[in-house]
Amino acid sequence: MKTLLLIPSVAKTDIEAEVASGNHPTMDYHALAAALRLEHEATVEILDYAAVDRETAPIIRLARRFGGRDAAMALMAFRRRGEFSVLFSNGENVGIPLALLLGLLPRRVGHVTIGHRLSTGKKQLFFRLLKAQRRMDKIFVYAQSQYDWAADRLGISPERLSLIPFHADDRFYHAVPVPVKLDQICAAGLEWRDYPTLITAVEPLPELSVRLAAASPWSKHKDETAERTLPANVEARRYEYRDLRTLYGESSFVVVPLYETDFQAGITTILEAMAMGKAVIATRTTGQTDVITDGENGLTVAPGDVEGWQGAIQCLRTDEALRHRLGHNARRWVEENATLDHWAIRIAQALRDAAAPAAIGHGESISHLRSKQV
Repeated sequence: MKTLLLIPSVAKTDIEAEVASGNHPTMDYHALAAALRLEHEATVEILDYAAVDRETAPIIRLARRFGGRDAAMALMAFRRRGEFSVLFSNGENVGIPLALLLGLLPRRVGHVTIGHRLSTGKKQLFFRLLKAQRRMDKIFVYAQSQYDWAADRLGISPERLSLIPFHADDRFYHAVPVPVKLDQICAAGLEWRDYPTLITAVEPLPELSVRLAAASPWSKHKDETAERTLPANVEARRYEYRDLRTLYGESSFVVVPLYETDFQAGITTILEAMAMGKAVIATRTTGQTDVITDGENGLTVAPGDVEGWQGAIQCLRTDEALRHRLGHNARRWVEENATLDHWAIRIAQALRDAAAPAAIGHGESISHLRSKQV
């Protein structure tokens, strides 16, 4: 089986030594490639933004100029579809244009995609009117709210749709031997982060040190900590992976303030902290209901609720037993549901399933193909 992984970012290369030494988490596309290569004679190629930028073909350069990198990536994959058994697009921003291109031809190649947020208005055009899902063998979504929207509003059949937990590299994010600072908490990320509400909540607590890793390589959201005067007890800066892990480890607990949204914004930070056995407080948005069960493996606060944040923070600061119980349950939940291995194995199986029909010639059934192999 030959698989092309379409990664809408600049893929990291030559990090094997850092991963092996525990200084860098395994990237999800590398974990998926490893899971696929466990199959006999399986080959995997990664196509990323760097490859798109290097491409000199006039049609790709034109697509990149007028449609952006995602459209250009989809076109590159479409042009090379004959080389592969199955295509994987790690985001509907690439998956939708690729599916529309694949729909132009009667002969098909397997196609599996991740749907991060299918509920934006313009995506109804692609799914309801243009039926992009016909060229997607499997669409994975990370939130129940997105699954319900895709099934009920976009009309995507259950056979094509699957709910899957997001992931954390539990081998990298684990309890680390650093002293815990009981008067320090931390937050991380930018995507849909409601840092103004958090800052308002902690400003009356000068003895509490709040560290914000206000950066994200994927988010297009504005850093709302950059253009405001922060209270003396709040610091915001960028952290590298290993430093971020140390920040999680030395903090009493981790907070994830979010604006209301219908997809799983904040999930990366939530799962990383949970994997480290940390108690987490997160905003209970419409899209953030699949992981934290309030009082069992974390605490939740209503969107924009300053008093709710103050109460939850004070609760965890003063209740050591609760912090430990929530942190223990959090790590166990990740181990049982959301490790990087869980994710990679499940996606790899979907890719194998999608590749099988692509190997069948016109007029042949799967059972007939298997009988010939026997």
